[in-house]
Amino acid sequence: MVYEMRFQTVDPAQRSEYVKIYRDAVQGCKSAGSTGGHILCSQDDPSAVIVVLLWESKEHLARWRGTDSYKSFRAAVEGWQTKKSHGGFYVAETI
Repeated sequence: MVYEMRFQTVDPAQRSEYVKIYRDAVQGCKSAGSTGGHILCSQDDPSAVIVVLLWESKEHLARWRGTDSYKSFRAAVEGWQTKKSHGGFYVAETI
């Protein structure tokens, strides 16, 4: 299992709406091998959002890209971010 982490920047006045739209739009990833995840909203920076999705593997995400479900997700969230997101894949260790 790997965590996909996306660090995003949105208009603070629209963050709540963005979270709702993202949550609904990303549900299709579950049919592609994601077991869900979390949307983290910063208490210190109202423009900062982190999306954490848990995937069976990076290949499962790669297979989701290009599907109708993925295209629908991208269309729904397009234009909400004020900067290009960045991130990567991480493996978790228990502390």
